[in-house]
Amino acid sequence: MESFFRELRVVRVQSSAGPLTLLFDTGGGATAITPAAARRMKCVPAGRDVGHRMSGERVEFRQCERLDLELGSWRTTLSPVAVFDVNALLPAELRTLDGVLALDAFRGRVLTIDWPNNVVRISDEVDAPESVVPYRVGTGDNGRYVTALLPVESTSSRLWFLLDSGNIAGTLVAAHSADLLTVSPSGTASLRVAGRPAVTLPTTRAEIILDGALGTSYLMATGPLTLDLRGAMPARLPD
Repeated sequence: MESFFRELRVVRVQSSAGPLTLLFDTGGGATAITPAAARRMKCVPAGRDVGHRMSGERVEFRQCERLDLELGSWRTTLSPVAVFDVNALLPAELRTLDGVLALDAFRGRVLTIDWPNNVVRISDEVDAPESVVPYRVGTGDNGRYVTALLPVESTSSRLWFLLDSGNIAGTLVAAHSADLLTVSPSGTASLRVAGRPAVTLPTTRAEIILDGALGTSYLMATGPLTLDLRGAMPARLPD
């Protein structure tokens, strides 16, 4: 990975649309390319995907039928792939991106994220069992998205926070979750995530439809984190 803006990271990949620079966004749900990237592979976007941001805001995507991605020995095919202009959500002064690389690109693989060292490792087997975290998979309104929600201990019940490497606003906590966590007057909370040792993180109370969201501040504070996505496979279609 490469640094992009503050603690955001990008990945450069080869694809059927040519070289792409993609924001690495574990909370994105669906890998997406920009309309400009779609034009480079002579795709006229069609159809519709509907999703929702954490705020509950509805987002619509068009689709291209297929996108092949390659980075080193890793290769994958997304069919379909979303078409969406991620640059419209970013500050205008930042360099233009070609899209978003989300967890759906790693279905069937084991993904280890080491944010402080700018490393993402993709493998077929679990190399370091101690780094594997339990998670709940979110598949979105249409069943084809992939997001990971990690368990967070609270005073009375288990909460589920989205793992969102596209979030640089700290740890977002919904109102109903804030009442179950001990937040200091300075706005920090000691959170025990996925059974790991507690980490103290800056928190922001937010109007979101999830219990909460762990952003780049969490990824910087924790060690390598492994998601075993081998069970997050798409539905098998009949021949």
